[in-house]
Amino acid sequence: MNKLAFSTLGTPAWDIDRILSAALEYGYNAVELRGYLDTMDMPNAEPFAPANRHATLARFADAGVSFCCASSGAVVVKNDADEVRRYAELAHDLNCPFVRVFGGTLGAVTMEEAVTNLHGFGEIAANAGVRIVLETHDSFSTGESVARLIALTNHPAVRSLWDLHHPYRQNEPFAETFGFLSASLSHVHIKNSTPEGKYCLPEEGDVPLIAMLQHLRGAGYGGAICLEWEKRWHPEVVEPEIALPAYANAVRNVLSNV
Repeated sequence: MNKLAFSTLGTPAWDIDRILSAALEYGYNAVELRGYLDTMDMPNAEPFAPANRHATLARFADAGVSFCCASSGAVVVKNDADEVRRYAELAHDLNCPFVRVFGGTLGAVTMEEAVTNLHGFGEIAANAGVRIVLETHDSFSTGESVARLIALTNHPAVRSLWDLHHPYRQNEPFAETFGFLSASLSHVHIKNSTPEGKYCLPEEGDVPLIAMLQHLRGAGYGGAICLEWEKRWHPEVVEPEIALPAYANAVRNVLSNV
């Protein structure tokens, strides 16, 4: 059964109390960690610092809300192993299955070096009992490029994260993206945007979000579906009090009709 999640990237002004209450109010059963109040350093953010993790986990678990992904800013081509290690420890302590990483921009390193770095990330994750998800982003914005890097890396703890937005903007048909990623797909980000690049509510953009979700559901994808509302990076977009219920309703409508 799919978990419906939202990323804290969309809630930069919310404290831990509001994050949990919003999840319950809007019908989300998971949260992805990407920034908290004035910090992006989740392993040291007050509710997620080592001394407080157990209490935070217990509080969310008692409410029926889990943590689906610890979204680091680690970049494969930069070999940010220390950040991966810190986020893997955080994920382990929160019973969170995945640590998100970016591929970065090829050019400074070769594909062979990227493979070596990503394999190292996989080892770190495996040792912590979690897994890496490589997002469709940067030089790896298509399903084809992510699938190629994962195949070359050949590590059981390295999986894929399909941000539905990025491959579509690279003109990769979404059925092809899914075909490339299906063997490794473990996490999904959703959002819509206008052709001019403004993030918007699900029915307002030109990204075929509903068709993509229908394709995922029809193909048997059972992982989390996470709204990545980029309020922290784009403060002009609508408030999370509007975006979160709108996207939750859109996803639930798809899941109930497939």
